[in-house]
Amino acid sequence: MLRVIDVHKTYGRRQALAGVSLRVAAGETVVVMGPSGCGKSTLLRCINRLTTPDRGDVLIDGRSVLAMDEDELLELRRKIGFVFQHFHLIRRLSVLDNVALGLVMAGTPRREAEERALLALTRVHLEDEADRFPDQLSGGQKQRVAIARALAQEPRLMLWDEPTAALDPILVGEVLDVMEELARERRIAMLVVTHELRFALRAADRLVLMDAGRIVEEGRPRDVFAAPRSAVGRRYAQLLVH
Repeated sequence: MLRVIDVHKTYGRRQALAGVSLRVAAGETVVVMGPSGCGKSTLLRCINRLTTPDRGDVLIDGRSVLAMDEDELLELRRKIGFVFQHFHLIRRLSVLDNVALGLVMAGTPRREAEERALLALTRVHLEDEADRFPDQLSGGQKQRVAIARALAQEPRLMLWDEPTAALDPILVGEVLDVMEELARERRIAMLVVTHELRFALRAADRLVLMDAGRIVEEGRPRDVFAAPRSAVGRRYAQLLVH
């Protein structure tokens, strides 16, 4: 489904990615963890070419993302859900309209867009909040609206960039619950950048650990944490003990 092949990216003198390669199969959930600044977010941005790698390639269903023209890239992005740390909701629009907006702008008839938006809100347990506005929601609810907005596009791949990082710890659980439900459905390939260790243990098929722009370890989460081979893995494993 997704292949990242020897991707490098440098910003000035800082090497963000130093030859990263990984695969994500259809329906698989892969969690990426590592210290701040290790290249996790840059990797996600390279996958849908929000950032262009200096070297390497990214293939989705066998097609090179880097070889796509602007129209092809726009169409691809409509099939890749991207959930950021911050919600990026439009305050003057209702919850339903926030979720439907991308569909309408892509040419979907409004009635169909609203039906798909309501279905997506149901999947994140917010169908009863469809007529409310972002300022009337908690942080966790806002992030679930952002997830619904991505789901409404019916993506085959979802990229998650620390989706709970901006939330109060009390609200993190409701977002992780939705993410775990999506992982169990196995309808969407998910590449999740997060620091949530227990989410990785409960929901990930595979864990990828990064450090200094490289993948230093990967495998089944319980296997990695039980016998970590990298310094990063050992630090995470210690957190699980406490």
